[in-house]
Parts: sequence; C-alpha cells; structure tokens
Amino acid sequence: MRIITIIIFLNYFNQSFACECKTYPITIEKSHSELKLEDSFESSNVIFYGKYIGDGMFETIKLYRGKKILLNRKLIEEKEDKNNCDYFFEKNKKYLVFGKIDENGKLWTSICVSNSQIDNKSELKFVKKHLI
Repeated sequence: MRIITIIIFLNYFNQSFACECKTYPITIEKSHSELKLEDSFESSNVIFYGKYIGDGMFETIKLYRGKKILLNRKLIEEKEDKNNCDYFFEKNKKYLVFGKIDENGKLWTSICVSNSQIDNKSELKFVKKHLI
C-alpha cells in the first residue's frame, strides 16, 4: 500500500509541475538555443521589444510582428497560481517577447519560447536576420 501511495504521489507531482515544451534534436550545426529561437520566430504571431510596466502591461518599444493592439493595455492575465511554464517578467525590465494573441486580445507566452531580457537595444541586431 505504501508503494502505491508513493507512485500516485510521484505521478501527480510530475504532472502538476511539468512543462511540455518542444524538444529539439542535437546537431553539430546549431545549438539547442538557436533551434529554440528559430522556432520561436516561426511559431509566434506577436514579437516585440518592450518594457514590462507591471500588472500584465508592456510599454512597446519596437513591434516586429503582430497588430498594434499591444499599446498600453493589459496583455497578460497574471494569475495567483503560477506554474513552471509561466515566464516571469520583472517590472521595469526590457524584454524581447514572443507569443500569440488569443481571441480575447490576451498574450500567451511561456518558458517554451525564447523570451529574453534585453538590457541594450544593440543586442537586438539578430532579430532582423530571423524576420526576413
């Protein structure tokens, strides 16, 4: 009985905290992060560089892909019950954000795409290469 309880607990624990991200093959030509970045560009209908101002809102600095609906409105529904798949944005930090806008105008993003904190705009030079 003790073993069954442990198995059930471990099964529940793994399901509730696991994040199902796409996996990438190991190649000599490209690293895992390069493959993830390329996939993020291909799969995202919204890509922008912006400052996270808190409460689910961004101040968009540069919109690379998507509609202009990003300006000064709440994009991310921040929930109290965050999980391991959620990307955690820090207030007043600048990010390159990849995501999808749903039918309600909310941005869906996660750790499964290449969101990254960008301190200097010159770090964004690689973006143009992937958008061509």
